[in-house]
Amino acid sequence: MAKAPDARVAALGILSLVRGGQPFEQALTTAADTLDELDRRLAHEIAAGVLRARSELDARLSPLVSGDWQHIPEDLKDSLRVGAYQLLKLSRVPPYAAVQATVEAAKGAGGRKAAGLVNAVLRRLADETDAAGPAGEDDLASRYSHPAWLVDRWLARYGAEATEALLKHNNRRPDLVIQPAGRTAEELHEALTAAGVAFRAAPFGAGLIIETSRVRDLPGYDAGAFLVQDPAQARLLGFAAIPDDALVWDACAAPGGKAAILGRRCRVVASELKRDRLGLLRDTTARVPGSVRLLLADAARPPLRPGGVQVVLVDAPCSGTGTMARHPDARWRLSPPQISRSAARQAAILEGVAPVVGPGALLLYMTCSLEPEENEDQVKRFLERHPEFDREADDLFVFPPDGGTDGGYAARLRRTA
Repeated sequence: MAKAPDARVAALGILSLVRGGQPFEQALTTAADTLDELDRRLAHEIAAGVLRARSELDARLSPLVSGDWQHIPEDLKDSLRVGAYQLLKLSRVPPYAAVQATVEAAKGAGGRKAAGLVNAVLRRLADETDAAGPAGEDDLASRYSHPAWLVDRWLARYGAEATEALLKHNNRRPDLVIQPAGRTAEELHEALTAAGVAFRAAPFGAGLIIETSRVRDLPGYDAGAFLVQDPAQARLLGFAAIPDDALVWDACAAPGGKAAILGRRCRVVASELKRDRLGLLRDTTARVPGSVRLLLADAARPPLRPGGVQVVLVDAPCSGTGTMARHPDARWRLSPPQISRSAARQAAILEGVAPVVGPGALLLYMTCSLEPEENEDQVKRFLERHPEFDREADDLFVFPPDGGTDGGYAARLRRTA
């Protein structure tokens, strides 16, 4: 049997896969799934921490490298970042152990020459006694390791204090939060207590924060007793106020948490455009007993007849700027053109679903974005094109630092004619 990789080797594997285009969670499963639980957590913490602190780490490392930092191969940079993160951020890892383990991991990834460079640089970093941050960290983008263009957007919109709070939030490890699904909240409390699982109430009373256990080890996982879902998503769904027994079309449903929860009390048609996303949706809804029918369909070209459902839910594909604490790689993937492309896709979806919403029916629009082009401006443009729709309530906007949750946006629109 092959030996499981060390946590540092797995962390390097995660970072390599992320650079190759894999989402962080998928890369974690690929590179670290054979580790025991403690090593898996360490690999997760190191890789996520490197992504959250990349600018800071690079600023500390680059003066210690002979030559131009920009010309160092990316895999070697990642080896140095993995070591630097342990030295600077993980007080429970002794410096000698961080250096030695990272050098061994670098040796396997890049050979003895790479390992020699990593050893020399990390030992110099460990020997530094100046605790002050490096020059050039006075700006928020450098200090909190976010792209400057994104920080500038947020500064213009939210101001310096709120932007810094958002950046700090994005650099924290998010809580593991579960929502009742196949069981009631009271039954879930009892099962967790009986199993000795530590938990506490999530912000806004939206779910339970699990303190220690892995999701698959929690009581009721296989039976669909709960779903992993951030409090922000639970708040958006609560804001939707969808009546019991309604016929609901969840038009962009993957990964399926909302569809599965709604399927416990409503009749749900859940659709996705791509087969892999439909598979993810199927996996989620299959765990939770309920009434959910799945469709492979493009929300911009609805397969449903006009006026055929009581509620259309558009949880639109978006930039995801409200979930960057949960997805540490997302900040480095995003670009201004991507926000524009997301907004265009959202507009096309809204145009597509509008005829399905009959007189008196409800259209719910949601995102996990903080960007106005994808949120209130998107809804404003839709209402200008479709005077037959009216806002039924003030929009809900969840700003991550306000409650320590993900961010998001929701609008509730009623067709009146």
